[in-house]
Amino acid sequence: MSYAFVIRDDEKSREIKDFLESKIKLNKNEINPKIVIAVGGDGTILTAVHKYPDAIIFGVHTGHLGFFANYDSDKLDILIDDINNNKYKVDYLDSLEASFTDSDGNKNDFAINEVTILSPGRTLRIDVYIDDEYFERFRGTGLAISTPFGSTAYNKSLNGSVVDTSLKLMQLTEIASINSNAYKTLSSPLVLSDERRIRLEVNSNETDVYITADNITYKQNHLESMIIDYKKNNIKMGYHEQLSFIKRINRTFIISKD
Repeated sequence: MSYAFVIRDDEKSREIKDFLESKIKLNKNEINPKIVIAVGGDGTILTAVHKYPDAIIFGVHTGHLGFFANYDSDKLDILIDDINNNKYKVDYLDSLEASFTDSDGNKNDFAINEVTILSPGRTLRIDVYIDDEYFERFRGTGLAISTPFGSTAYNKSLNGSVVDTSLKLMQLTEIASINSNAYKTLSSPLVLSDERRIRLEVNSNETDVYITADNITYKQNHLESMIIDYKKNNIKMGYHEQLSFIKRINRTFIISKD
């Protein structure tokens, strides 16, 4: 069994990494580790997931937000014992798969929080299809498609719904839509079954279109279309004791840090 680290670049995270490295008995492997310890906040965990998508990710919370992390900095001895003695359990998270086409051909990526399509400089015109059935023509800055875990991320800042992570669904949320006598959209977050497929057909000649998959950004030239599918149980997260959805929400958004 081998392991690697992904850490946030701050003093506390570096100190925790050095301490864990001195105690963990597995072999280091930065190329193809079976276990990855992400030390930092949710952004660090997302970086680890995308860098090592086949590994079991152990998140150690040292940041301001810790929705994904299953270990705190005061529980390092538990983490060390779990890894050294194979006592940990594995939670399987769902994700979104985004397939998109531009002038350079086809591309694919995945997200455990959200996929977005954005044009900050000019209005996007996107035809939205659900299971190949026409839904609406969107005009505005962009669209966000989120998982239940991602419902507490960018989606929440867009006034999307916070969704229980035990549910299997995806949420389509508008970003600064234009609504007038001439243009109409649903103007509300749309919750869809995990069995649905979303297809976005871009009608703009805009060259500065951005697609994000969690914390990864693609600048697309002449984007033509994007398809989003829901994928089950393909991201592995290690834990000792599973934190409930309510406790995660409480820890991340309710409890004061003062």
